[in-house]
Amino acid sequence: MTGFGLKSASAIAIAALLVAIAGVRGVLAPEHLAHLGAPACWTIGLIAALGTALVMQGWQPAVASRTAIALQARRLAIVEGVVPRELPAFAQRGLLFVGIACVAVSALGNHAAAKLAALPSELATPSPSRYCLPKVAAAPEVRAAPAPEPVEQPGCALVKRAFQLGYAKTLGSCAPKLAVATPDAPVATKSDVCERRQLDEPFLHFAARRLGGAFGNAIAESPIARLEHRIDDVRTHVDYLGGLVADIHHAIAGSPHAAHHIWINLPDPHPTKLTEHFTGEPRCSTRFASLPLWPSWQAGDESRVVEHVLGQLLFATRFGTTASCNDYTIHWDAPADACTALRAAPSTFASASVGAVLDRRKRQLELGELAKRLGRPPPLAPPAADAIVSFACLSVGAGKPATGTTVQIAGETVSVREVGIAAIKPTGDGPIEVYLALAAMLGGSTVLPAPHSAAPTPAELDGDDFSLTRLDALTFADPFAGSRWPLDRPDLVAVYPFERHLHAFVETFRRGYLAQRGRL
Repeated sequence: MTGFGLKSASAIAIAALLVAIAGVRGVLAPEHLAHLGAPACWTIGLIAALGTALVMQGWQPAVASRTAIALQARRLAIVEGVVPRELPAFAQRGLLFVGIACVAVSALGNHAAAKLAALPSELATPSPSRYCLPKVAAAPEVRAAPAPEPVEQPGCALVKRAFQLGYAKTLGSCAPKLAVATPDAPVATKSDVCERRQLDEPFLHFAARRLGGAFGNAIAESPIARLEHRIDDVRTHVDYLGGLVADIHHAIAGSPHAAHHIWINLPDPHPTKLTEHFTGEPRCSTRFASLPLWPSWQAGDESRVVEHVLGQLLFATRFGTTASCNDYTIHWDAPADACTALRAAPSTFASASVGAVLDRRKRQLELGELAKRLGRPPPLAPPAADAIVSFACLSVGAGKPATGTTVQIAGETVSVREVGIAAIKPTGDGPIEVYLALAAMLGGSTVLPAPHSAAPTPAELDGDDFSLTRLDALTFADPFAGSRWPLDRPDLVAVYPFERHLHAFVETFRRGYLAQRGRL
């Protein structure tokens, strides 16, 4: 019985997996490969060759595998003690070379190759933080010559008055003379003395100079007073050691800067695909960067409508300043009474992100107290807890107005807001109800526009004369302020100025909502 060598099978599987990942990421597309320059191609080939050579030292493709893959009872099995069939050594090297090259193509581009090529010269260049580099003289400022100023002659008042009245034709010697103003002398500025190492200074001379300066500073102050001050400083830091270590941990671990959770009792509009387990889910900022203004929805798109409205209100970049996608978590398929359970047992809904944000705020307050005890200017105080942590619930199936309350989590007051929609109609003016409900849930009733009476009526737009001029009235038909009838007419939806009305609504919402939120 013979089988296929495990080394050859592994080489084929590794190469196929890496090529598939590179293909899904789009780095093997012809336009991407054509964009790569010669330095990037050379760097990718070098990395692939070195990686293949390093792997082949332990791979040993010329040695046959001890195990093989063979058919036993019509099933694939790994067997031992057989002579396997192996791919040639150069074929195994080629497969691994292709796989590693795909990884290099995914990680390297023209910019990264240029940075790698410039790294030796940057390392050899003297650093301004270690050496005293010569200052580049600024170009002298060219200033225009000052205009001459007239100088009045003393005792010539009567002659000047007679000249003005016409009794004298000339002023004679009483004519004002021109005095040339002298330019301002340049102000000498005091230049800072550089105490770092000079470019032509030997290292031993620089070390001796620094030791001499340190010794002079040591004897300029009482060693006992300096030691006591140092001991007090260390004791103060020890008292706040927990806060210092926790702040470093938050910075290294990348703890979230805010945690806003939204529960929605609708199915997830974007379930995780199989390929996303390997490539990762698309970033929130990428998904909501360029949303269409008013898509054409159909029945069954209720979840997509809610996601689209949230993206327009919070993350769409066309409306100016956005909220941070990383601060928000949307829980789909949530129970309709999620906020009721939250108010009853808030600690059970306090996820790891909520605890990390509250702890990070607590540590920042401790560092502010430490700075005050050390006599240093304290850092900016962090935002309030309800500005960096919040809970919201959207329940579809029972209409109720937006309400708000607070709960206590880890000794901090956190806001809880909820709203109910009887049903979501994806067509016509149905999305307007979602906009108004979510805006009221997130920002309160103060961010909603007030109704106005300047909207046209359907009779004003119908007619056979001057149809285009009649459509100008749509600029005043704000659907968010009550004029929704144009959305039920497909001919008007095609020319409706959504950009104007959406921009005004989202801008008003963000002006009120972002003022309530903050980040650490």
